[in-house]
Amino acid sequence: MKQILNYHISNPPKALRKAKLDNIALVPASLLFQKGKYQTIANNLPGQGVLICQDKKKERITQILESVADFFRQRGHFVRMLPYSLI
Repeated sequence: MKQILNYHISNPPKALRKAKLDNIALVPASLLFQKGKYQTIANNLPGQGVLICQDKKKERITQILESVADFFRQRGHFVRMLPYSLI
């Protein structure tokens, strides 16, 4: 039997709708404890830059991150890809 969940998605608050994102950082969860390091790198990127931390060991994830990087590049974002070992 399939449960039906009643969710109502509304517009975000006005302040959030007006917010402009400066930079984006995509990092593995195992690096969350080193937020200060990758946040500094991301903050030094040009406006609307994207920092992607990739792991060379996992081929499938690396391919997915490459396609994500291409997606952002096609939309005019500056993308910096760093290996996991540098952070």
